[in-house]
Formats: sequence, C-alpha cells, structure tokens
Amino acid sequence: MGTNDNKYKNIAEKIVNVIGSENIESATHCATRLRLSVNDRESIDDDAIEAIDEVKGVFYTGGQYQIILGTGIVNNVYDEMTKTHHFEEVSKDTMSKQKQGRIQRAIRLLADVFIPIIPVLGATGLFLGLKGVVFNESVLGLFGANPDMIPNYIQTLITVLTDTAFAFLPAFIAWSAFRTFGGTPVIGFLIGLMLVSPALPNAYEVASGDANPIMVGGFIPIVGYQGSILTALVTGIIGAKLEKRLRKIMPNALDLIFTPFFVILLMMIVALFIMGPIVHGIEAVGITVVKSFIHLPLGLGGLLIGFIYPLAVMTGLHHMFIIVETSLLASTGFNPLITLAAMYGFSNAGVCLALSLRSQKASFKTAGISATVTQLLGVSEPALFGVVLRSGIKPLSIMLLCSALGGGILALLNIQANSYGLAVILSPLMYIYDFSQLLTYIIVGVATFILGFIITQMFGIPKVATSNIEFDEESTNNIKNENTNKEMTLTAVTQGDIVSLADIDDPVFSQRMMGEGFGIIPHSEDVYSPVNGKVTLISDSKHAIGIETQDGLEVLVHMGIDTVEIKENVFNVIVAEGNFIQKGQLIAKMDINKIIDIGKQTTIITVITNSIDKVDKLNMLKNGVSEKNDAIAEILYK
Repeated sequence: MGTNDNKYKNIAEKIVNVIGSENIESATHCATRLRLSVNDRESIDDDAIEAIDEVKGVFYTGGQYQIILGTGIVNNVYDEMTKTHHFEEVSKDTMSKQKQGRIQRAIRLLADVFIPIIPVLGATGLFLGLKGVVFNESVLGLFGANPDMIPNYIQTLITVLTDTAFAFLPAFIAWSAFRTFGGTPVIGFLIGLMLVSPALPNAYEVASGDANPIMVGGFIPIVGYQGSILTALVTGIIGAKLEKRLRKIMPNALDLIFTPFFVILLMMIVALFIMGPIVHGIEAVGITVVKSFIHLPLGLGGLLIGFIYPLAVMTGLHHMFIIVETSLLASTGFNPLITLAAMYGFSNAGVCLALSLRSQKASFKTAGISATVTQLLGVSEPALFGVVLRSGIKPLSIMLLCSALGGGILALLNIQANSYGLAVILSPLMYIYDFSQLLTYIIVGVATFILGFIITQMFGIPKVATSNIEFDEESTNNIKNENTNKEMTLTAVTQGDIVSLADIDDPVFSQRMMGEGFGIIPHSEDVYSPVNGKVTLISDSKHAIGIETQDGLEVLVHMGIDTVEIKENVFNVIVAEGNFIQKGQLIAKMDINKIIDIGKQTTIITVITNSIDKVDKLNMLKNGVSEKNDAIAEILYK
C-alpha cells in the first residue's frame, strides 16, 4: 500500500505542478475523471499532463478541466491532491452554468425536440429526390416515356410519400415537445393536428392568394400553421408545462379526463388567437434573415457558416442548427444551411486522415484511421476531439479554413439540400433531386477533403508526430495468437434503447477514452449487473459502480451523463463494495424523471475500463430496444 500511496502522490504532485496550484480554484472527481475548476485554461500544457503516468487523456468542458485517470485511480489521486493542497472539495457548478451551461442546456433541450423528427424528414427528402428522378423528362425519355404517361394512382402514392410529413410537421413537433418537456405525447400530437386542421384555411394557400384567413374581430387572422415550426414548438412547450402543473392540483378522480380537456382547450385558444399570429410573424422574419445571410454576395455567408459550424460543434451549440434547418425545410422545401455546414465533415476527415498516416505512434495511427472512417459515416467527435484538437492549432486552423472555403463555394453556386440527417459519404443523397446540384456538391465535398489532407500533410503535421520517438512494446504485445482469446457476453443493464458509444453525448466515452462498451437510454429505473464479478467501486455520488470479473476485466456501469454534479438523492445503490454479484442481479435504482427534470441525460453507459490491456474486440449482438438479461455485446479478451 505504501508503494501505491507514493505512486498516487507522485501523480497528484505532477498534475498540480503542471497546472499550478494557484491556477486551481476547486477540485472534485467522478468515477473516472479528476475535475478541476481553473482560472486560466490556456496556460495548461495538455501534452505535459497526458505524459503523466496513468493519465489517459484530458478534456475541457463546462468550465472544468477534466483529467481521465480511470476507476480505482482517480479517487486515490484526488485524495493525495487534497491532502497536500486543501482545494475546495466541490467544483463550482455555478461558475460553469454562468459560462455556458444554461445556454448549452437550453439549446440541447430544444434540439432534443427535433432529433426524433430527423429520420422522418430525412426519408421524405429522399422520396422527393427520387420523385425528381422518376418524373424527370430526360430520364423517362430513355425509356420512351414522358410524365403524362405515369398513371394517376402512382402519382397519388408518390404525393402521399412526399407531402405527408411536411403537411403534419406541427403535429410531430408538438408531440416531441410534450415528450421532451414532461407532458403526455399523445396530447401534444392532438394539439399539433389541430394546428393544421382541414377546417382552417391552409397556410400555403393563404400565402399564394388561393384562400383567405378567417378574421376574428376584424384584426386577428386565423389560419392553419402548415410549415410553422416555431408556433408548434412554443405551443408544445407551454402545453407540456401547463399539463404538469394541472396534474399537481387536479384531484385524482378528475385527472384522467379533465387535465387533457383543459390543456387542449387552453392551448388551442392561446395558439390560434394570441400566440400563433405573433410567433408565426417572428418566425417568418427569422427565416428571411437566415436566407439573406446565407446568400450574402461572393459566398461570404457560406464562408462564415463553414467556419463557424466546427466551432459550434466544439461548444455544443451546433444543436441550434437543427432547429433552423427544420424551419427552412418546412417554409421553403430546401435546406441550404446543412449544405454549408456539411463541409466541416469533409474537411475534418481529410485533416484527421493526414495526421493519422504521418504519425509514428501505432496507437495514434490506428485510432486516427478509425476516427476518419467514423467521421466519413457522420460522427465527427472522435476525429475532432481525439485527433485534430490534440494535434495543435495548425491542424485545427487548416480544418476551419477548408470547411469555410467549401461552404463559400457552395453558397456562391447556390447549392442546397432538400433534406437533412445525412453526413459526408451519405450526404449526396440529399441532392439527387437535381443532377447538377448532386454533381457540384460531390465535386466540392471531395475537393474539400483532398485540400484538407494535402495542406495538413504539407504544413500541419506536429513535429512530435514525425520524430523518432521510442516505441513501447505495444506492437510486440499485439502479436498474439487469436486462438488464446476468451469470450464473454455483456448483458443489458436495463430496459431501454441501445446506443453506440459514438453516439454518447460525452466525448470521453464517445472517443472510447474509457474503453469499449455501449449505452442504453433507460425506460426503467432498475439497473442490473452486466457481468458476474466483485463490486470494487461505488462512487461517492452513487452514479457509478465498478465490477471486476474473475478474469480481471474491469467493468464500469455509469448511470447518466455528468450526473456526478447532481446533489439530490437520485441513485439508490443496492450492493456494496466487496459484494460478489451475478449477471442480471439488481444493483441499483435511478430516479429517471428527477434526473431529466434536473436537466441531465439518463443514458447508462457500460464500459470495460481496461480495454486497452485486455480486450481485443467487441461485437454488438443487438440493436434497438433491450430487455433485462438480453445479450448486448460479445467481447474477445486476453
């Protein structure tokens, strides 16, 4: 123990020496990360921190400098650090919130309303693209046909495929807003349908002059809200909050019928007579401003958006783009914003690949190539945070420059998608509605990728990447007989939606800094053990449980994202450190509703924290929805 104490003390002292004791305002830790509130983040040498023994990576977010150490290490390092330096025990959450937390949380919450709708509008965009191809006179001419020869029933079926989603878009948004803000989704869906009721004058027909609004009192126009995103969103948010308040005061015997009655009645009155006309006017002005910015002379708007979007991804503000894109699609049928923002993906992939191929460190090269492939498939965080940002300011600047140039050219050429939700190699599908648009987009996208790759190769490679560094025994240790691998199955920790680590909204997990694994968005409060083993860790905040298997695999069950900051009692851990537990045994309960109300995400993450040393491969066995004891992943390990 004495040797270990010295080891952790040395790590703590090295961290403090690099950061500076006067630079550290306060310190805390979660199950895997040392979290420090610092006065001057820019003065910290990340490379020096990462060179310290047991440090697996660093990350700065929410006003905290986070050092990834892993389970069983971080708590010991924290203890040694606070023994000597007596930093404040709790990090300053209020400082974090003032800097960016409130804005980011608000934007993320709004984005959560639109994310479930992306597949619907994305698919509709593809249907529109296929319609443009099928009904194209030149295409039909190859078969000796013309558009007039297409039967009416086929035209009707295609119209149903292409028009339904946009016709009832306010219903989808109101449904999702109720779901996100704690209301009953079906009530929101009904309210949204009422906003586009056939009994109301159609908004598109009113705009074209084919219909007139119903005037109330001679000055309040009543129309349907087809294509009005903001009206449905605000109606859904207010309606959900109204429902939650009414349910608290409504007697149980009356709640089932009268709460929906009053919510629907009041929201219809407010939406149609008061809020709708005002909000719809504001939305129309906003769309006009965005379109004007995008079409600034000489492609300047695209240049700025191409430059800003990667920075928005770094800060989490990119979720706001989804809201604007949905409004553009609903009001105009096109989405030029995603076209300009998409050049970030091509640029990021090119820079990441160049950095990876020139690296002399085998582990960095492998991780970088993997991150490049992941970026090409549409997930950018591993490449951005794990490779580009870690390689210095030059690669980052090159990525921003190429993204901006690509966006500027596309804006100048007036290229625009008719959908969203597809990125990089799949994104050309959003332009198949017009061959010239498709060809131009592909050429500019590929050119952006190549430009990022070449400029990085010429000017952006850090010196350390090409120096003759000493290799560890990694490559030697990797030459093993695969037949000696063992197999083990990880089961579901709860009932819910299975998600890939790459989709986890925390770069430390999504970049696999903590190891291989998966996540589940829970539908149940019960949390079960994914393996047989011994409980080796229960975090002070109860949000994380560490389990060690008989073969030495260290499995971490991490309940929620950033839930270490929650001061309320939302976790009930049923087991204790030292207990031997079985796969499928109930180990904890978590108050999902309270966590959501606090503004945190509930995703339960299962990772093997010693993956680098022990795990050769993880194969997902199931996608979609998990049930208790379902086999989710199979691992091959040493």
